[in-house]
Amino acid sequence: MSKARLEAFSDGVFAIILTLLVLELRVPEVANHSSFGQYAAAMAPLIPKVVSFILTFVMICIHWVSHQYFFSHIGRVTIGLVWLNNLLLLWLCFLPFPTAMLGDHPTDPFPILLYGVNSLLAALTFYALRRYASHAKLFKEENSKALGPRHSIPAIAIYALSILFAFVNVYLSLACFLVVPLLYFVPTIIQDHARF
Repeated sequence: MSKARLEAFSDGVFAIILTLLVLELRVPEVANHSSFGQYAAAMAPLIPKVVSFILTFVMICIHWVSHQYFFSHIGRVTIGLVWLNNLLLLWLCFLPFPTAMLGDHPTDPFPILLYGVNSLLAALTFYALRRYASHAKLFKEENSKALGPRHSIPAIAIYALSILFAFVNVYLSLACFLVVPLLYFVPTIIQDHARF
């Protein structure tokens, strides 16, 4: 398989996942000519769903950007790389399910646990993808440390913590899910400012 076909297939799957996420947001039933307060009251139960949607949308986008950056430095594709990539897409495809559960039951331990396990499996698979590419010498550059598996470790650690916290304090577990995007965005913002 060519790298272009693998990237095109992956991009298509990412696009479908993002589309599936929004299907859980259903317009509430409100009578015609309702007041602002009535609309607000009807929308209030949707807040957990909207928050879980935004969180997962951002997480999928982070995976997509990282995936795009990773594959832009890949020089050749092997069957092992293809199947590790497919495994990553499997975990990401499943993510809309725990996202929907989290939106319906935002303070129940089980949906939080399931979301954490799903996210951890995706992070572990991306780690394996990076490690495989490094050991199989699939990168174009000789010095590929910036693309190595160590960059997946912080997210793996935080998702593992979220799973443990689900049995202790669900709010700590939810906080872990918010930390992961910060790990991505804060260094990116700092690097962008350093260039100017």
